[in-house]
Amino acid sequence: MWIKKAFNNNIVLCVDQNHQEKIILGKGVGYNKKPREAVDETRIEKVFVFQDEATFALFDELTQNISQEHIELAGEIIQRGKEELSMELNDMILITLADHISYLLERMKQKTYLINPLQWEMKNIFPDEFAYSKKAVKYLRKVTGLEIPEEEAAFIAMHFVNAHLEMGNMQETVMLAQIIDEVLDIVRYYYNVDISEDGLDYNRFITHLRYFVKRQIQGEILKGDESAFLSLMKQKCPKDYKCAEKIKHYFENKYQWEITEDEILYLTLHLNRIMRKYEKLHN
Repeated sequence: MWIKKAFNNNIVLCVDQNHQEKIILGKGVGYNKKPREAVDETRIEKVFVFQDEATFALFDELTQNISQEHIELAGEIIQRGKEELSMELNDMILITLADHISYLLERMKQKTYLINPLQWEMKNIFPDEFAYSKKAVKYLRKVTGLEIPEEEAAFIAMHFVNAHLEMGNMQETVMLAQIIDEVLDIVRYYYNVDISEDGLDYNRFITHLRYFVKRQIQGEILKGDESAFLSLMKQKCPKDYKCAEKIKHYFENKYQWEITEDEILYLTLHLNRIMRKYEKLHN
């Protein structure tokens, strides 16, 4: 690989043997380096690949507007997150998270604190991302010496959710969290129970909702041939089927989404599992 541009001692834009551009982070990887010089691959710690020239241009602009130390902090948090969460992330997160961290640290210096209105949703709908983000807040406290409240974890978690599910933008991630919260409200009201936020069945349901909403936002329709099985479930689990129908009508009326029979079937199955577990615990 050869260097196309050194942003500072620790961040470079390079080109590999396949002519693919990459952002490389590593201690001293850009020290005293000039364009066309070879990259010292022993110094490579983190690699980010963007999908188009426009994104590289955004990164170039970012390096001119925020401290490059903040980019390095974001890179470290992303790398640790990938390892702890065992998830693939869209590398665009390097830009969005670095920009957020820079703004966050500036706010902390001015003692300006924000409350994330999606605090509950991020904690309960995306528990793994939220738990890791609390560790990221502790890490930022340690390296910056700033008093950063734990509530900031919800903002960081949103970046991981957005990058993992590859939502189009942060507004879609907010929409995702709000919709799932509304579905949970429908379930609680319909069954008149406060469903547990722990347990495998609840987590499976939340995971299903995450990808269901993502498919709808991105215009992907789940179609199969499960009509016979759905008819059987309608007879065996009429109450759960009716709740799934209520969720369907909510989506159709509010968002004009097409909800297929396959989607209703999977909703019914998840609801049945959750309520069987609830009844077993409370009877």
